[in-house]
Amino acid sequence: HYLKSTGIKNNRFFLVLLDPDLAGINPRDKRLNGFMKQKVLRECMQNYWYFLREVVRIPEQGGDASGGMQYKLHRGNLALNFCLVYNWNTFTELPRQHGKTIAIVIRMLWEFLYGTTNSASIFVNKKFDDSKENLQRMKDIRSALPSYLQLNEIYSADGKKIKNKDSVETLEHPVNGNKIKTLASARNKVAANSLGRGLTLPRIWFDEFAFIPYNKIIYLASTPAYKTASMNAKRNGAPYGIIITTTPGDMTTDEGEYAFFMKEAATEFSELWYDMSPEKINNIINANTSSNFVHIRYTYQQLGSTEAWFKEIVVEMQKDWSAIRREVLLEWSAASDNSPFKKEDLLIVKGLIK
Repeated sequence: HYLKSTGIKNNRFFLVLLDPDLAGINPRDKRLNGFMKQKVLRECMQNYWYFLREVVRIPEQGGDASGGMQYKLHRGNLALNFCLVYNWNTFTELPRQHGKTIAIVIRMLWEFLYGTTNSASIFVNKKFDDSKENLQRMKDIRSALPSYLQLNEIYSADGKKIKNKDSVETLEHPVNGNKIKTLASARNKVAANSLGRGLTLPRIWFDEFAFIPYNKIIYLASTPAYKTASMNAKRNGAPYGIIITTTPGDMTTDEGEYAFFMKEAATEFSELWYDMSPEKINNIINANTSSNFVHIRYTYQQLGSTEAWFKEIVVEMQKDWSAIRREVLLEWSAASDNSPFKKEDLLIVKGLIK
């Protein structure tokens, strides 16, 4: 309804259903027969929007382990998913508590189960524990899928169950050959350079990119190997691309400054793209000779959160305005968190510099 009100004609593409027999069918209904389950599985493999809309559930704290919340679509994750479907590199900023990380986790789950074969993906974060936590989130969401869609009980020709290769750091599918690995952050420049050169894969996710130590070294070292893997994936019609999600960083640090540079160089996403052909959008992105990334940024107001929500989160964050500006208002600060001066005072001083 929002897209229609703003004049977007292609405002229902995410409601697509390829198999009309599935209209009105609940894919989580335990009474489904084997024939209908095969239809649901086929639709999931061919139609990512169906998987988001009808199938996936996000586990809730204290809720049923096999159920959960339905995917909450808003302008931010619609734009993100639209870009991911076409394999464009993305740099995404969304306010805290608006599902930025979960959106990527679910996309990675779909790719792992249905979207590709013999492909490798990697989760990189500012801390190793955070990368492993994102992988665990993915496993939890997979566990909340109907059992016939989890594809984690595979049997050999002799009827023996094939064991999944699963640990807190890695996940490997025994049939389609897909792998996901988490990565520890680098402690020095040499380690960062080695870390980047090990990323020979078509899908890389940098979460909280503005806070990853030596992010520039890791990114530049990984690009040549990624390019080869992504071209192979493109030729085979498989997903690929670099995903960057982050809250605004501290621009007094090297990693914050480099993330800001990448954000500024990227092509701004526009909802007008929904009415354009992929070829025309590719021309827009390729016309940017400084970057092949698409920058997606939405404020909490644009995502439907109220001022009452903002007041509540201000209290929850103990009125720490440095953190609130960064994580909720998406402001890139030129003042470090441990500065003895208020940001307002520093802005006044900056304005007086000649």
